[in-house]
Amino acid sequence: MKRLNVNLLSALILAIILLGVISAVTVYVNARTYRELAFNFQRQYMTQLIAAESADILSDEAKGARRLGLRIQGLDSFRRPFAAGDTRAVSAVLDTQFRQAPVTSNAVNLVELYAFDGDFSLAGTSSRKEDTGGIICPDLVARLKLRQGAQRLRPLYELCLFGGKPYLASMAPAGGLVPTGYIQVITDPVPKISRIGSRLKMPVRISLPDDTVLSVTPDWTVDSEAHDVKAGYILLDNESRPALKIAALRNADSLAMQIDKTNNRMLLIVALIILATVVLALLLVKYSVLKPLRDLSYQLMNEWAARKDESGELSGSEKDRPVSFHALGELYETLHDMAIRDPLTGIYNRALLEDRLKQLIVEFRRTPGHAAVLLMDMVRFKYVNDLLGHHTGDLLLKDVVRRIAGEVRESDTLARLGGDEFVVILPDADLDQAKQVAQKIIQSMDSEFEVEGHKLTASVSVGIVLMPEHGDDVDTLLRNADYAMYSAKESRQGYAIYDPSTTDDAALARMSLDGVLNEDIEQNDLYLVYQPVIDVKTGRVSYIETLVRWRQPDGKVLMPEIFIRVAEQSGLIGQLSEWVVENACRDLAVMQLDNPGLCIGVNLSMHNLHDSNLIEKIHSVLERHQLMPAALLLEITETGVMLDPNQVIKTLDQLASVGVKLSIDDFGTGHSSLLHLKRMPVHTLKVDKSFVIDMDSDEENASIVRATIDLAHSLGLSVTAEGVESAEVFEMLKEMGCDFCQGYYVGRPVMLQEMQAWLSGKRHVQ
Repeated sequence: MKRLNVNLLSALILAIILLGVISAVTVYVNARTYRELAFNFQRQYMTQLIAAESADILSDEAKGARRLGLRIQGLDSFRRPFAAGDTRAVSAVLDTQFRQAPVTSNAVNLVELYAFDGDFSLAGTSSRKEDTGGIICPDLVARLKLRQGAQRLRPLYELCLFGGKPYLASMAPAGGLVPTGYIQVITDPVPKISRIGSRLKMPVRISLPDDTVLSVTPDWTVDSEAHDVKAGYILLDNESRPALKIAALRNADSLAMQIDKTNNRMLLIVALIILATVVLALLLVKYSVLKPLRDLSYQLMNEWAARKDESGELSGSEKDRPVSFHALGELYETLHDMAIRDPLTGIYNRALLEDRLKQLIVEFRRTPGHAAVLLMDMVRFKYVNDLLGHHTGDLLLKDVVRRIAGEVRESDTLARLGGDEFVVILPDADLDQAKQVAQKIIQSMDSEFEVEGHKLTASVSVGIVLMPEHGDDVDTLLRNADYAMYSAKESRQGYAIYDPSTTDDAALARMSLDGVLNEDIEQNDLYLVYQPVIDVKTGRVSYIETLVRWRQPDGKVLMPEIFIRVAEQSGLIGQLSEWVVENACRDLAVMQLDNPGLCIGVNLSMHNLHDSNLIEKIHSVLERHQLMPAALLLEITETGVMLDPNQVIKTLDQLASVGVKLSIDDFGTGHSSLLHLKRMPVHTLKVDKSFVIDMDSDEENASIVRATIDLAHSLGLSVTAEGVESAEVFEMLKEMGCDFCQGYYVGRPVMLQEMQAWLSGKRHVQ
């Protein structure tokens, strides 16, 4: 299809005219709607009038019937036989009164008279309707029975259906203030209801529920029904069944004429406004919009021409070409995407994320609601960038984003906060839903990533905050989500929910250390402490583990779990690890003077394992301090191994070949497979203290430790349990066949001089 290419000015004129036409049509439709609403309001008003007038008519009819009953009960000719219980005489009196009713009480259309004694038994009837087949409106007597005392003197009437016809029954007491009986007067309400037309000054038609016409006014016509406003009302009997249908008509010509006149004026005003708007818009577009757009179009076409030839200039005929909407649309989309999307991953950027959060906050202030914000950080992503290059890291980031996007809804917002941090906004989500999404995202990272021939693992730590409970502004929400994310890293549980009452002080302190760790490690007040690891069977020292501490200017000592992450993020972890190895080997040489054969354990970071000069550096340190390679035990974490297991195993093979001992630290907290474990040339597994410290009271942890010991022994590895703080735990480990242990029960981490004194109290090392 030929590309649509029209003059921009003409297109804008057509667009404005089209908008005007749409507005005019809208006004017309609204006018028709307004007309219909006016007619509906008129119908409702008429229905209310009919209801009120019919209620008044029935009330007047009931009052007239009650007066007739009171007059009859006051006659001596009625009282004597009624008091004597003479049913025949009472019926004769009632029959006489029925025949005299048109003369004595022409206010009612009498149908029947009943007399009831004090026990509500029938005491007489006028017997004017031989085909009644029973008492008309018998429910009125039942209603009267429910009343007590003086309440029975109050007026009581009801509309009922009998034989398919409506009747009005009214009750009058007999016998004075203490009734000895009652007279029920049955009247026909239709003649009085038929007069409602004159009261309403409208044509009226009255019919039965089956549409049998009972009464219709002379001015009721088919034409008026077709053109005027028609309203209807249904009178219900005592059982809420339709008894009478009343329909009324009102001439609406004047109303329709007034509405049409108003609508025409509105259309004229709208047309004038649209015309004025078109003129002003054209002037504005011509002088303020079209010229910049035309210049921009020329620049685009110049660039297109430059791609075709060397001149890069448009000919005169090309400059005369009209502006292409297609080109301007593409430019707009590109600029818009650059403003709101991350150029690497294609997801939203921080600017749009903050805008979405602000919109949610404003919306919640108007209408209370809830939402969740998930902040995710990739674990050890810096190693990928440092060791495999930023290109590989970028590809890994894209793959990670694809997996995260596959676990969220279209209504959710996924954005890149920066670096390897991502945020997901979950509107209308509670805590349980947020936890489910976090778990799905974490589980989506379980399988390996294939990136340019490298099999890489990636995991994320997720911090969860709720809106508005955990913050009512963007900065507070993101800061608290960051706190929760740090807590998730600390607990190694994958995700954590922000809790202001239990926010880890260590996590807050660690975040405040960014930029404080000096690039020259020697200038920081770092020092080493040592903790003994003993043989469970003999009680002798097997080796001592090296731990690093950082003393702050205020005298506070920071533990490694606080500042190691800072060192990783700042790129100083490699330098820090080399400093620890150097000083630990120096101190070991000193301790071996009194304890020959003593070994020392040092933790290595993932960054060190990808250092191509690692073997040379280790060999240089050992030679410098005249130590045997077997005197050095290098500990690496299980999670560090699983980041890039193939590369790590290759480095471990090289270390093992020179005689250095190797250990897997914090075993049980990562996701290492037996296949990788069998391939690694390690000597020892260290069971993480989270499983050991309370195994005497936690059967599940005890089972995990026992299974780990059995697994290690089956692979020919020894087992070290860390976190032994009680004699009970020590005895359990001994019974399980654990090889080595460390913890406060064995000995606390101490500085060099204290460790030398502690070692002197032992018989000898293994």
